[in-house]
Amino acid sequence: MTDRPLAPLALILLLSAASPLCPAQQPAAREEQETVKVYTEEVRLPVVAYDERERFDPTLAAEDVLVLEDGVPQRVRSVRRVPANVLLVFDMGGQVTATGAVDATREAALRFLGRMGEGDRVALVQNGGRRGAELLQDWTTDAAAATHVLRTKLFSANRSRLSECLALAAVKLKERPVGNTHVVVFTDGLEAQSRDEIRSDEIPKGVVQDLVAAQASVHVFGFASLVGEVVKYKKSIFSGGVIDLDFQMRRWFKNYGLATKKREGQLRALARDAGGRLLLPSTAEEVPALAEKVARDVGAEYVVTYTPLRPFGREGGGEPERRHAEVSARRMGLRLFTLRNVVTAPQTAAGNRQ
Repeated sequence: MTDRPLAPLALILLLSAASPLCPAQQPAAREEQETVKVYTEEVRLPVVAYDERERFDPTLAAEDVLVLEDGVPQRVRSVRRVPANVLLVFDMGGQVTATGAVDATREAALRFLGRMGEGDRVALVQNGGRRGAELLQDWTTDAAAATHVLRTKLFSANRSRLSECLALAAVKLKERPVGNTHVVVFTDGLEAQSRDEIRSDEIPKGVVQDLVAAQASVHVFGFASLVGEVVKYKKSIFSGGVIDLDFQMRRWFKNYGLATKKREGQLRALARDAGGRLLLPSTAEEVPALAEKVARDVGAEYVVTYTPLRPFGREGGGEPERRHAEVSARRMGLRLFTLRNVVTAPQTAAGNRQ
């Protein structure tokens, strides 16, 4: 019997064993699946929570909050505590010096700094007179540094520069995330108050729009009425019969009163359009007490988020759509209110869907 060579047989067996490892030829290359980006609108609403004894409620949860947007209930997605960003704006004109409001305003600002918590940031903007609006203190978590600036660099100017200060404030707000962000404005609000001219200019619409777009809570302390009382007092002194006012001076007092009322209406509109509030102290002593209340509300704030059931669009003229928001409590003994009741086009969060 003749032996047959084994090499060809081994080669056949090797090829047979390897053949299952070779992939079968696909009839067509599988097309790569397309990725679709899905954008979800998220509104962030500042909500203050107190219990029945007017103390901060640290237990707030999503199921405790009812959010109404233009009267329509919304689904709350989250409730969380985040550090506060507080921008203090000082627009103190020359007449406000006689009221004592400058010192009262400094004390009010110190109340805010005294309530700063861990991670909270503050910035200071001032009417710098001929220098225009100026940044006294950039965003900082150092309350001691901001306190030193307030004690050494805060002063009153010759006239109001409210629009310039608000424009700078809007720029600084863009540097901080939307959420627990606040603008506190102190102003007497008259752009011209000389013997020859008395004037309260309209706040430019673009400045108000920038503040609204920043989605900050706006708190306006208006000293126009307080200054007006000082002017009335001066008028009574000079019109007592001993010293007669000339026609030009009488007209100045009249125009000052009209300008004061006009500016008060403008400040009210600013607070309304920005979804904030206007505070009108009748005396300088009221200013720190009112500031303490605002600072306390800021310290008791949560950021409530929800996805609007109806997507935001544009109003006439291409302006971002604005809606009215309000909150109420679903739990007994809980008191809720929002520090900004105007909401506009919210931030969008992108997600991938295949």
